[in-house]
Amino acid sequence: MFRWTYLPGALLSCAATLAIAQTPARLTDPVFVRAQGLVSDGNGAAGRALIDSVIAATPPTARLYPEALYWRASLAANAADAESDYKHIVVDYPLAPQAEDALLRLAQLELARGDREGALIHLQRIPRDYPRSKSLARASYWTARVLFEKNDVPGACAANANALAQAGDAEIELRNQIQYQGQRCPAAAAVASNPPVSVTAPAPSAAIPPAPVSPSVTEKVSVADTVSAKVSIPPKTVPQNERPKAPTTANDTKPITVDLAKSPATAKSPTKPSTVSRPSSYSVQVAAYSRKAEADKLMSSLVKRGYQARVDGDVAPFRVRIGRYATTEDAEDALRRIKAKQMDGFVVKAPER
Repeated sequence: MFRWTYLPGALLSCAATLAIAQTPARLTDPVFVRAQGLVSDGNGAAGRALIDSVIAATPPTARLYPEALYWRASLAANAADAESDYKHIVVDYPLAPQAEDALLRLAQLELARGDREGALIHLQRIPRDYPRSKSLARASYWTARVLFEKNDVPGACAANANALAQAGDAEIELRNQIQYQGQRCPAAAAVASNPPVSVTAPAPSAAIPPAPVSPSVTEKVSVADTVSAKVSIPPKTVPQNERPKAPTTANDTKPITVDLAKSPATAKSPTKPSTVSRPSSYSVQVAAYSRKAEADKLMSSLVKRGYQARVDGDVAPFRVRIGRYATTEDAEDALRRIKAKQMDGFVVKAPER
């Protein structure tokens, strides 16, 4: 019997721990290691303030900038702050090494909210936009998990088989999780996910028996107390790689975070008497490019599809944005309609015309 329950209060710690543990090791700036240590020791405010100071001192065009955003999201005190920074990476820094993992984290957040379709949109972008990604196996594993929740067992088993084929021999923990999840598949699908066996060879076991599960390896995910599911992950069989883990919990109550996606735009000039109505204040940003020609190309495509698209900025990054809305609620409604068209983005404060 397999039941997955998303439990309130554990989403960020679970997602951060799994994603960092399963992400191929990269050289990490010592300041992020120190920040992670502070958060792990219960001094989350100081750890996040340290990363905020790096972000404030780093130009947005620097290579370190998206990495700092990624770490701030990984160590965030709540899901909203984490999601904002992950979206910032995906939209503004799609070529950064952290973009693939940011998509995976966004999918996990959507799944925790019960938005399976939203989770699939993020997961399907990984093989489409990053066909040589080292995260393909994890993306397929999570795709299978979402499809299982949608009761699409054939699709889930196919995705799970792909995950097993894509996982490297050194990814022992991930392979264990994939094989454990594969027990939900019919016998034929479970066998298909393993290498072919000669008819004269001893028959493989029909299923891999689940290993004992300790409380430390029970995955818990949460969002709004609206969805419930619980999945037990087999215990780790090898040590974690050298990349530091995100903290399991945030023990502070006053996190210091800076949400760049929601930062105020350039200060407005004093109001002058006029009979012309003021421009709307919010837009939906769907992409950003280092070359204006690419931004103009996407803008033209969106205009042909009926969107009120434009390119903001005189220097890189050139941001492609849709609409001008009087309130954030109107902009969020527009964002939901855009996401329904298989696009992604986030709400930003629009500059004055």
